[in-house]
Amino acid sequence: MDAPKRRGRPPKAKTESSDVVVPVTGGEKREKSAGPEEKTEFVFKLTIAGAASCLALTDRKGRPAFPDYRRFSGTLREALRAYAAERERRGTRVIFDYDEIDGEDALVEPPSRLMDLAAASGLLRIDGGAKVDAAEGEFRLTGVVSDLKGSSVSVRTGVTAEDGETTIGEVRPITPNRLLIGSTLYRTDDLGPMWAEAASLHGQIKRVDLAIFLSIAFSRFPSPIIRYEPYTVKSGRPRVAGTGLVFKEIDDYGYLHVVPVACLAGYPPGFFEIQDIVKVVEFDDEEKLIIVSEVVFPVFADYTFRQLLSAYGKEAKQAVYEEAGRFIIEPKFAERFMAERMGDMVANFSLFESKLLSRYKLRAVRPKLRLSMGSGIDYLAGKAEVVVGDQSFSYGRFLAEYRKDGYVTLADGTHAYPEAREVERFERLIFKVSKNDEVEISFFDFPALARDAELQGDGEAWKRAESFYRGFADIPKRALECPLPGDDRLRPYQEYGVKWLDHLREHSFGGCLADEMGLGKTVQVISLLKRVYAEGLSEPTLIVMPRSLLFNWMAELERFAPELDRLIHYGTKREADAIRNGEARIILTSYATLRNDISDFETIGFGYLVLDESQSIKNNETKTSEAVLRLKARNRLALSGTPVENNLGELYSLFRFLNPGFFGTSAQFSRTYLHPIQERQDEEALRDLKARIYPFLLRRLKRDVLSELPPKTEQTSFIELDPAHLAVYHRRRVELRARIAESMARDGVGKSAFMILQALTELRRLAGVPESDGEYGGISAKREYLRETVTEIAESGHKCLVFTNYLASVELVSEDLTAAGVQTLVMTGATSDRQTLVNRFQTDPDIKAFVMTLKTGGVGLNLTAADYVFIFDPWWNRAVETQAIDRTHRIGQTNPVFCYRMIAKDTVEEKMLELQERKVGLVSSLLSADENAIKALDENDIEYLLG
Repeated sequence: MDAPKRRGRPPKAKTESSDVVVPVTGGEKREKSAGPEEKTEFVFKLTIAGAASCLALTDRKGRPAFPDYRRFSGTLREALRAYAAERERRGTRVIFDYDEIDGEDALVEPPSRLMDLAAASGLLRIDGGAKVDAAEGEFRLTGVVSDLKGSSVSVRTGVTAEDGETTIGEVRPITPNRLLIGSTLYRTDDLGPMWAEAASLHGQIKRVDLAIFLSIAFSRFPSPIIRYEPYTVKSGRPRVAGTGLVFKEIDDYGYLHVVPVACLAGYPPGFFEIQDIVKVVEFDDEEKLIIVSEVVFPVFADYTFRQLLSAYGKEAKQAVYEEAGRFIIEPKFAERFMAERMGDMVANFSLFESKLLSRYKLRAVRPKLRLSMGSGIDYLAGKAEVVVGDQSFSYGRFLAEYRKDGYVTLADGTHAYPEAREVERFERLIFKVSKNDEVEISFFDFPALARDAELQGDGEAWKRAESFYRGFADIPKRALECPLPGDDRLRPYQEYGVKWLDHLREHSFGGCLADEMGLGKTVQVISLLKRVYAEGLSEPTLIVMPRSLLFNWMAELERFAPELDRLIHYGTKREADAIRNGEARIILTSYATLRNDISDFETIGFGYLVLDESQSIKNNETKTSEAVLRLKARNRLALSGTPVENNLGELYSLFRFLNPGFFGTSAQFSRTYLHPIQERQDEEALRDLKARIYPFLLRRLKRDVLSELPPKTEQTSFIELDPAHLAVYHRRRVELRARIAESMARDGVGKSAFMILQALTELRRLAGVPESDGEYGGISAKREYLRETVTEIAESGHKCLVFTNYLASVELVSEDLTAAGVQTLVMTGATSDRQTLVNRFQTDPDIKAFVMTLKTGGVGLNLTAADYVFIFDPWWNRAVETQAIDRTHRIGQTNPVFCYRMIAKDTVEEKMLELQERKVGLVSSLLSADENAIKALDENDIEYLLG
């Protein structure tokens, strides 16, 4: 049936679907179609109320409008059509005549595509009439945390673009992947089922509650970005939630109310159930990390509690009621059940609000240790008491009662059940108990005990412990001159490092300087050695390192301590007499040489023994570790950016070298720390371990000392090549030298420039990757060095750029890094969509390395996500290298940038470096074109490079 006719309007006919009414076109005069350039009389009106949003078509006065999409073209036509289709899909009758509108026309939670089309049409309006524009690109929900005065922080919401730029503003979620900030629409990744609560990611909270706040955020949204300077977000291993019981009340009728809950240290009971938490956040304030971990719930608390009740069969069924997760236990049964099962509950649950149980003469307690120590030389000995409430027990009596019954009996007859973890901790820290109740504790456990035990004492060992441990607070005040030659100066954090090393020396302890790579561990050790030799140290110092670092150390000693005699004990021409007769104060050697010559080294008493890259002794059973432990030294130091790479066993090996007896035997270490921490995730054991090693391990990160660092630090890394590699190189060098000498004698340098350039290019390639053409059967030392170094940097959470001049190097280096587990991107001149790779490197936290040719990556790219740069095969044109380095050292970079030029020892690369130093003006005079650069050299320079 036709719709009723109206004056001045064409007749209407229903479509076959009978759902949509459209104008009849045949024979009637049709209204003029509105083009996209004409002003429309309607808009898409977006209304947001709380977490709900709705989209409606209205006229300019806010009344419902129903324009026919067929009258329009382009994006507006698509937007109107999508709107009509969505209304039809939802079962709303679509009518193109506003006279038939019933007033209920808005689309609640409009789809993302419709929002995009509405914004693209230019007719999307937010409350108040402001035009909404869509931002280009993909964005991620972001929370920016800022410290406030006092103990509070603020969290502001925003979005972060693919290039890392963050826009801050009140977030108003529209769909699962569309957000509004102000009047701009942002496309985001999927925010998950809780998307409508994205606006809740803001507020002002106490700093102590920030971990809880962020745990909620990471549980609600799949991948938010959290920015909190100077912290870095890192994924942690899954954490296992425990089970707990909350004793809510004993009501007026004597019924005990118990609520089983999941629990995790640092989070309130019931938190996981109320907030549906699947991820938790913890702060590592020492390493400045925000660690995000999934929570695993292997056992549910209510199931375990029912298992305890099931032992009472029918009696429990009649005496226990469940209501909304709460167990309500009848009075008489509660008294019996608690008395008989309290031990099981203490063993299987964390107990909360257990003071209620005093009615049953039961208490769950956290015992405290009280120590009065005095005698001993390398240990502290004295009396120990355990305090339970206001009552104390001798340590021996406490242990005896606990081991017999699982509780101790208080004076009023109450059975006090100590936390099993605390008792385990007491047994871990107190390693000997005599018949007269005298106990012994390790000197090295002083910090762990001082944290929460009552300590008092006297005697030689006590005074030594107090002087050493309390002396750390006075390290900044120590008067310690560390002069360096010329204009070189130690930075403040480096001065502190030298004073810290000197404090350890003063008390005859070894330590590990574990500063992040690039912070100058070498110069800190050299400054210490300058001081101790100036004060009269007579014995030599032995510094052991990977062979690739030998010449770096020699160069640093020449620069910072030219007054100290030094020698490298390495290679086929090394002589044992040179290290035995005291020819040098500083002896440098490699780990392999030390193993081979241990019979010579072990006869010498060293003033200092220093291990660089000390992870080389991480395996306690290797010949390297055995050789190191045979050495005699008054003082011992270790240097490493990664003192523990894989497991805690490496920590045992390190401290066995630094301070023998520090952890006892390997079996004792495994029983006390390794197994509890790695197998049971025992957080108390981990805290005690950190407290034990903290005084002997100094680690600073770049972000910790950012304000003290220059914007850019450039260093040279000297790489020692294998003899077989050098043989290939020098054989070809001799051939090329003869040919070029003949050419220069005949035609001069200018006309021989192209031949010289070809020869130098070939030698540079042979110095870096001779295996690319099959001339060398092994893997070049440069590749090995780069793989090891970049892997270490990547594991520390940083990103690297690697620049090289040769495609063969790009391929081989990227293969090496990928094989080592470092996710790597590659860019060459053949790469078409470079910006996509750049965006991925900038935003994907899993991509740690970007390998590219120098000319490809040298200009036009923003790579500020990286803060380490490696020039694999540097040459004379420093301007090109500087351009490459400036891809990361530019506006937007918030971290210090560290640049390393890799020089192959005894090759043309080292010769060019020396030539640059000899001819001061050479670098600035050389032009960008290689042939022109060759012309800046004379015949003597060419002979020197090829000689």
